[in-house]
Amino acid sequence: MTSTERHIKLIEGNFSPFEAADVLFSLIANKIKFHNLQMLQTKKGVDPDNLHSAKRISELKHEKNVIRDMILKARDEGYELEIYGSVEIKMKKTR
Repeated sequence: MTSTERHIKLIEGNFSPFEAADVLFSLIANKIKFHNLQMLQTKKGVDPDNLHSAKRISELKHEKNVIRDMILKARDEGYELEIYGSVEIKMKKTR
């Protein structure tokens, strides 16, 4: 990996359903907040960035519901959740 690339282990390990909910719902809420702010800052009618943000918010809300169901099932059936999540960052020239 070069100095213009970075791989970060963001989440790694076993979590109780309560801990998993806290971690995952916090991440999703922050991403939804980010996209809402993007839409407010570029509120100029039909902006391609707004359309992307609106689509991502919808996708994230759907995933939040899927995760909620999974967490409830894990809680009710006595499971832990094993979660791994990473971020890959690459620098690239824009112009």
